[in-house]
Amino acid sequence: MSSRPLSVREMIYGGISLARYLARGGLFNINLEVTKRCNARCDFCDYWKEPRREELTDYVPVIRHLRPLSVSLTGGEPLLRKDLVDIIRSIRRNFGFIYISLITNGALLTVKKGMELWEAGLDEFSISLDYMDERHDEERGIKGLTRHILKVAPVLAQKGVNMCFNTVIKRGNFRELPLFSRYVHSLGIKQSFSTYNEWRVGNAEYSIPEDELDELKRVLEKLKRIKRELGHIETGEFYFDRIPEFFSTGGIPGCTAGINWVQVTPDGYVKRCSDFPVECHWSEWNKNTFEPTDCTRCWYSCRGAAQEPFTFKRLVEMAGEALQ
Repeated sequence: MSSRPLSVREMIYGGISLARYLARGGLFNINLEVTKRCNARCDFCDYWKEPRREELTDYVPVIRHLRPLSVSLTGGEPLLRKDLVDIIRSIRRNFGFIYISLITNGALLTVKKGMELWEAGLDEFSISLDYMDERHDEERGIKGLTRHILKVAPVLAQKGVNMCFNTVIKRGNFRELPLFSRYVHSLGIKQSFSTYNEWRVGNAEYSIPEDELDELKRVLEKLKRIKRELGHIETGEFYFDRIPEFFSTGGIPGCTAGINWVQVTPDGYVKRCSDFPVECHWSEWNKNTFEPTDCTRCWYSCRGAAQEPFTFKRLVEMAGEALQ
């Protein structure tokens, strides 16, 4: 499991950027939707029902204005963009340091396409995978998806590409996650976790009820031990520890959406996060655009990463991941 090697120039720029962020604040990350189009038909997401929006061909001015430390290319399904390689290459070429990740359902990913994106300057592939079998296919509405992911992703990992499976913790899979995570490690792939949120479409089927939370806590303790033992789990213990609270109370306070991270639409408009309306065009955004939010209705991984206290231990962990 390795990241794209950083050049000396990128390490210098990265150190300066991180120091500026710690001293002055700003955006740690932007979730950049390069398309709203999607080839999946998930029953817990309504993106695929939204009308097609205009898609910019050049996001460099947007990123330069917002000045984040990292960019997550998302959708919809980003691999539907035929010019995705050009988009990544342009971002990489125009910034001294920026961490570029790609969030995909994996259905359109091939070894050839993966290598093209990696060589263009991508730092990490994040593939959604919630089960090790056909249940994932059923929830995403794509037949053969799990088998395809488990065929392509390990090959890319063997070629030195930084691969990560992002797994949503939900009622149907949480008991299997320790075994699942050990299997992911055996493939040479990293893993991160997020938490199911019924708010978007009102589907409570995947939420974990109160009478199963003690069992969930035991599972999370196992995942924390696996993280310490194997080192391939990217999710922090701070995030794991708050998951039962979210399912129990329905909300976690302290969201920094709009302050430490924002969502950018395919046509260049800025939202507090994916679940909020558009606020302004990217050119009109400034660090005072958003007031602190009192929203508590999700515990997505992007929230947890932004809210985790920035300790010296975390800084060392981040530096180690960057140099792997």
